[in-house]
Amino acid sequence: MKFTRLFLFAAVLLLAVSTVSFASDPAAILLDQTVQRISAVFANLDKTLSETAKKLGKAPDPRIDMRAEIRSLCADKPYAIDCSFLNAQGVIQLVEPQQFRKFEGTSLASQAVTAHIINTKKPVLTDLFTGVEDRQAVVASYPVFNKNKEYVGSTGVFFTPEVLIQKAIEGLPLGKGVQIDVLQRDGTSVFALDPAQRRKNILRDPEYSGFSELRDLGARIVKEPEGTGRYRYLIPGGQQVARKRALWKTVTLYDNFWRVVVTQEETAEQKR
Repeated sequence: MKFTRLFLFAAVLLLAVSTVSFASDPAAILLDQTVQRISAVFANLDKTLSETAKKLGKAPDPRIDMRAEIRSLCADKPYAIDCSFLNAQGVIQLVEPQQFRKFEGTSLASQAVTAHIINTKKPVLTDLFTGVEDRQAVVASYPVFNKNKEYVGSTGVFFTPEVLIQKAIEGLPLGKGVQIDVLQRDGTSVFALDPAQRRKNILRDPEYSGFSELRDLGARIVKEPEGTGRYRYLIPGGQQVARKRALWKTVTLYDNFWRVVVTQEETAEQKR
């Protein structure tokens, strides 16, 4: 009985210490909130894509207005550049909004993402690439099957990741010296609170060549789904070296992922 009581006391004490530790770590709280919000947007994106794909699969049912469905897919997504339906051969059959209709009839069969979904017939989230719109963005695509379960094409949302993430984190309290960065799987930034750091690759960009600790940490972030680490960097405009702590976790959609990273400048007390 005494052992049981001691075990329960130890468990309660450990839980209390963990709770206090988490509550006193604003960076960890911010990381979890950011991951939750981006994941919620991804969940909505998946839901609307799958619903649109099901409706498009019912065509040529006269009750299905395919263009209206594509327009509706984009309607609630401020981060979307355009939404489209590609036929089974990878040709753009429909695209909205109106200014992009000039691309209807264009074959995207040579694009890696189009070839991938035609071959696998599975949903896909791409890394950054330059589309026919002459914009660099990412696309989330979903296969469309008819009532006989035959592949008839795909529907997709071509979107700007920075806008998606910025909208997702609106209203989150950011402490002094705290940054949020989101990296795609090759280490390229798809979002940074500092606009000057966006679209740069932490592993290859010359700007980071003199920061071996940052490069090493970047390699870990790309490789490991979650973790923590520290690095030193030179404060812009001077010779003062600062130390930062980084925490990261992962958000996923289909066969791809983003690493969500929160960094915080360490105080003198934290460095000890």
